[in-house]
Amino acid sequence: MSETVTDGVLEFSIDEYGATVTKAPADADVVDVPSSVLSEKGPVDVLSIGQKAFSGSSVKAVRISEGVVNVSKEAFSGCQSLSSVEMPSTLMFIGSRAFYGCVMLTDALLPPGLMCIGEEAFADCMSLPALSVPDGVTSIGAWAFSGCFSMSRASLPQGIVAIEDGMFSDCHSLVSVDIPSGVVRIGEWAFFKCLSLKEAAVPEGVESVGGGAFSDCMSLSRVSLPSSLESLGGSAFFGLDFLDVDGEGLAHTPECLGGRDFQGSDGVLRQVGQARRVFRFG
Repeated sequence: MSETVTDGVLEFSIDEYGATVTKAPADADVVDVPSSVLSEKGPVDVLSIGQKAFSGSSVKAVRISEGVVNVSKEAFSGCQSLSSVEMPSTLMFIGSRAFYGCVMLTDALLPPGLMCIGEEAFADCMSLPALSVPDGVTSIGAWAFSGCFSMSRASLPQGIVAIEDGMFSDCHSLVSVDIPSGVVRIGEWAFFKCLSLKEAAVPEGVESVGGGAFSDCMSLSRVSLPSSLESLGGSAFFGLDFLDVDGEGLAHTPECLGGRDFQGSDGVLRQVGQARRVFRFG
């Protein structure tokens, strides 16, 4: 049976595993999430920030103490004044829509122990300038960073195998992103309307690029597609024309674009060098 306690600022629910923040004040500017809270039986470790605990509050800065391992679904969603979150090295999980719509958020350093980022976790964080996802992360949900209009650069971990649907869609300021070598799939609308994106270097090993993945990326001047490419979704490169070395138009198919590098401007990219081939046996 759970117990509900307060430290004078935050409300907590306590069970046999530890304490979870369940409610935060609506009007506090700065909130410190403690490492422990006093219950009827003595101090209890704080392990989690619960679902919607801070949602819609006017908090401007949050410091999360060491020991917390989880930020739950929608924990900070709609905190439109939140500009800074200090995360502990113990944090492992960030739930879906955890920071959705935190439009003033500019400072969110992800800790090295992080393992999972949920769907839409940072979607519509319009002021977030950059994000470096640590190498321990093996799962990033769909639309995780969509609508981060100010994000100019992003670093992704080597452990992920997919760029999920819509992950960076509408990141209008994104100039570059390195796609890890272990990725085998780029989802639908993954980079849709990344208006400032200069280069799409899709590494060898990627087998499918989803529909609309690089649609309306009007600043692309370099595209490199792997010979491992087997599937190219409809409108994956909508707005771009690809030409072969002789200037002839190429169809948007794996057979025509796979294993080739292209350069150009104003939506017209021409093949440079010879096509690469991978021979498959068996």
